[in-house]
Amino acid sequence: MSTALHDGNSGQVDRGIPIYRRMEGENITVKCKFSYSGTKKFFCKGKCEKRNILIETTGNAAKNGRYSIQYVKNGVLSSDILNVSIAQLKKSDTGPYMCHLTKTWDGNLSHEFYILVTEGEFQQKYLFLCHCFT
Repeated sequence: MSTALHDGNSGQVDRGIPIYRRMEGENITVKCKFSYSGTKKFFCKGKCEKRNILIETTGNAAKNGRYSIQYVKNGVLSSDILNVSIAQLKKSDTGPYMCHLTKTWDGNLSHEFYILVTEGEFQQKYLFLCHCFT
């Protein structure tokens, strides 16, 4: 479940970029909708430049460690979707991301978003439970 938050916690909101908040250890999948299909699909942390590319593929699905993408091509009347996922989120995953398609009918298309990873609830519960047994 992905929920866009526009709560003023980041300068990204001013640019209209959706913010997704999750806790450490959780997984996230973001649906990037595109009006046109593309030849090459990218999932990047920040801009899609060499060192920032997490996944690059011409296929409809790919995985690289904790990162994965799945491309769903829909009919003419609905958008294609590039699902991008990160498993077992870490605080270091906080930051801007981009879904990107190249060679579409309308040129290259991108979808930007921001992920904010907070401390996990599990750690708080674990500390509380451990405290009860002492």
